[in-house]
Amino acid sequence: MKPRAVLLLLLGLTWPGALAAQEPGLTEIDHIVAVVGKVAIPFSRVQEQLNLMRARGQTIPTDSTALQRLEQGIVNQLVSDELLYQQAEADTSIHVSDQQVQDAVDRAIRQIRSQFSSDVDFQRQLQASGFGTLAEYRRWIADQQRRDLLQQTLLQKLRQKGDLKPVPPTDAEMRAFYNQVKSQQTRPAVVSFRQIVIRPQPDSAAVVKAYRLADSLYLAIKNGADFAALAKRYSDDPGSRDQGGELGYFRRGQMLPAFDRVAFALRPGQTSPPVETPYGFHVIQVERADPSEVEARHILIAPTITAANEQAAERLADSIATLARRGASFDSLAHLYHDPTEQAFAQGTVLDSMPPVYRDAFDSATAGQIVGPLRLVQPDSSVKFAVVHLEEKLPAGEYSYDELKDRIRDQLSAEAAENAYLDTLRTRTYVDIRLTP
Repeated sequence: MKPRAVLLLLLGLTWPGALAAQEPGLTEIDHIVAVVGKVAIPFSRVQEQLNLMRARGQTIPTDSTALQRLEQGIVNQLVSDELLYQQAEADTSIHVSDQQVQDAVDRAIRQIRSQFSSDVDFQRQLQASGFGTLAEYRRWIADQQRRDLLQQTLLQKLRQKGDLKPVPPTDAEMRAFYNQVKSQQTRPAVVSFRQIVIRPQPDSAAVVKAYRLADSLYLAIKNGADFAALAKRYSDDPGSRDQGGELGYFRRGQMLPAFDRVAFALRPGQTSPPVETPYGFHVIQVERADPSEVEARHILIAPTITAANEQAAERLADSIATLARRGASFDSLAHLYHDPTEQAFAQGTVLDSMPPVYRDAFDSATAGQIVGPLRLVQPDSSVKFAVVHLEEKLPAGEYSYDELKDRIRDQLSAEAAENAYLDTLRTRTYVDIRLTP
């Protein structure tokens, strides 16, 4: 159904570029190329799509017959988009808020702006693309985003109802599509690895001290003390402390099991006694509750970690690395020692996107090697230690068919289902294709 949607799976968003520009020396008179229901589609929309392709570096054929075939394909796509848009507009159960559109516009502009080294370059490109101001460009983007959001919401509703049934593609179709797109983006260097992260453990005296402080805060809140004020003064959670401990809404399974269990057992307005997790002791207060999610805030009291605790953790990490290199089961070691708050497995992670401590260690490592211990400095300046098993390391290059086949299968299957739905819409809607050479 949507070639550009298929390519976005692999290519991502690109700058629209020269939307209003024409080829040098050519003057194109606008005319109607299609009518969908009561909506006319002008040739300028086709020219707009051609310029998008030029901006992406795609070759536009100069042969008149090949160019006409391309233009015909674009018109068919514009008709499909308009059919979906009109269907979504007519469905009273489908709503797209102004805030959703605004958020989508902000994301799109941020991504496009990031492609330019300065605001001056960005403004120059806006003007070259036929937009006088950023506000004018925002209005154009807003219209596109609103249409896309409505179409996406409609398709999502149809999938949920079972009205869009996937049509599995053949292997030949998948390989043909792979050959069509494989050269359009190279894969960055990626790694897959498992890790055992060691968190320094506090002394028993520090644990008792932290519990007593958390319990005293719980009692103070029960007696009328202001939760937000206590959170700002005492909480060791840097992410929520300045907001009075606010965590916002979260669903079951998003928090650690002990925290999750207590939060979903509380009623709005209730406050929990101290709840222990690997982070420390939490005093939790639920503000609102729905069957599937709650809004809550907390105060975290973390036991003090000393230099001696950190040194003990580093020695343990050294011992684990030695055992792993000697052939001990990595999974068994992870079961015994891994910090449950940390990610244990990463697959296909872009090497350049990783923190320098990982990137530098992997740079000279080979697949199958035990790396580390790595010293991981946390945002609050505390440290942890990671012992890493590098499972796979792929250099930058062209994606293989095996790497993409699952995504291609899902995409082509969904596309075939959408095409079948579009065929149904075409039988119920007046469509007149008027594109002429």
